Amino acid sequence: MFESDYLPISVATLLPSACVGLDLYQQGGDLKSFVLYREKSLPLVPQDLRKLYERGVRRLFIEKSARAKYQKYLRHLTTMSAEDESVPMSTRLGAMNEVVCDVLTNSLGASDAKVAVEATQRMGVVVAETVSSSRFAFQDLMNVLKHDYTTFTHSANVAFYNAVLAERLGYTKEEISQIAMGGLLHDIGKLEVDEDILCKPGKLDAAEYREVKKHPLNGFRKLALRTEVAFGQLMMVYQHHERIDGRGYPVGCAGDEIHTWAKQCAVVDVYEALTSLRPYRPPMPNTKALEIMHRDCGTAFDPEILACWTTIIQNDLIPSSDL
Repeated sequence: MFESDYLPISVATLLPSACVGLDLYQQGGDLKSFVLYREKSLPLVPQDLRKLYERGVRRLFIEKSARAKYQKYLRHLTTMSAEDESVPMSTRLGAMNEVVCDVLTNSLGASDAKVAVEATQRMGVVVAETVSSSRFAFQDLMNVLKHDYTTFTHSANVAFYNAVLAERLGYTKEEISQIAMGGLLHDIGKLEVDEDILCKPGKLDAAEYREVKKHPLNGFRKLALRTEVAFGQLMMVYQHHERIDGRGYPVGCAGDEIHTWAKQCAVVDVYEALTSLRPYRPPMPNTKALEIMHRDCGTAFDPEILACWTTIIQNDLIPSSDL
């Protein structure tokens, strides 16, 4: 088989002591050949996964023809209860991240608002159940998230961050589900922006920046007539680039004119962008990203919301020696 016949899968999605039902391959030293690692009839055990992690192996490969079967396996993991201890939370999170990215690619990529709303609504419920679980750990989530800043990856990460923030702010599980869904949809308007502009490796010129600034209104127009979309979710789409001081876009709303969910989305949206790979720079460390954001505390960002997010990052991610 050729290199194009294989798909990478995250080791974090593999359940120990279970047969995935797929032949698993490792990449050869030349990065072009593939060697069978485990036959589909043989289960993985915790020791196998531990050895892979110790060797720095974070992904294996499957044959491209097995993609549908792998997605079915992932969806099975995400439909199991978040409290089910037979599935390690880290494995559930790895599966959930892959499923969310796949759902966004297929639903948002289809440019069908109805399909996108229905798909993100289902995933919002899964995300809410997971982050509300007593077994959830933010560090486990961060270990499986991708940070390549494609529109779909960015939206997935923003949804997870929004859900974590909402849970810490005391929202109900139903509200967390809605907020997660809003995060998944927040950049739907970017699908109408030229990919060359979104992925430009240098500074945008004035005309290009004007095109990017249209995406909140583009998204609002796509979703405004969808009765399944709550007002707060619609405002996450429309207002996540507004600022407390009124110098944001698309309208220049200020203070209490901005919906609380949009203020929350603004915080995690910028944090995700700063800590992810961009075409023109590498990801920023958590401490540097927070430092930059706090320069705009009270002007761009709501102080209480930013303080809550800072506490989450400092307590759950940043070693005490770095504070």
